[in-house]
Amino acid sequence: SSSSAAVAAAAAPPVPATAWVLNTWGGPFEAASSAAWGVLGSGGTALDAVVAGCSTCEANRCDTTVGYGGSPDEQGETTLDAMVMDGQTLDIGAVGALRGVRDAVAAARLLLER
Repeated sequence: SSSSAAVAAAAAPPVPATAWVLNTWGGPFEAASSAAWGVLGSGGTALDAVVAGCSTCEANRCDTTVGYGGSPDEQGETTLDAMVMDGQTLDIGAVGALRGVRDAVAAARLLLER
């Protein structure tokens, strides 16, 4: 009904009119989109939102190929890769073949910032 839609709209955090969060999958991946929207709604940057969304998916193991405990490599070990880019500065942080790290996108962001 239109009243339930109005309540849902009122409960959603305000986000900039130009903000978009895109996700090609539903189900467990929707938590990543929700995390990203929450960051944007609280005044975070697009980079903050991307990292929050990806970190959520890594922590939740959205499927068997994402995050710590995902699909093993040829040696039977799970290794993680991630890359993030700041759209304002075009700076990039990337990591690959990480072992024993649970949040690869956060590690990539650390490299971007340093």
